[in-house]
Amino acid sequence: MKFLDPHHPFFKPLWRRILTALLPLAWGAVELYNGSTGWGLMFLVAGAYAAYELLIIYDRTMAQAAAEEARKNAAKGDEE
Repeated sequence: MKFLDPHHPFFKPLWRRILTALLPLAWGAVELYNGSTGWGLMFLVAGAYAAYELLIIYDRTMAQAAAEEARKNAAKGDEE
């Protein structure tokens, strides 16, 4: 089980992926501004991870998932 599953249908619209990355980054900035360094860094890291998974490598992981699905369908067709 992954911490953040980019294949979930919830993350298909771009605005949801952007919001999922921006909200923890913004909250991390608020925490740093208020002097909570630990919480601030935790939220900044979570936002950076979400941005990486959902914005930077999203297209590549979706292409890999589509290729894997096509391979499974082809193997299923060969069995029948």
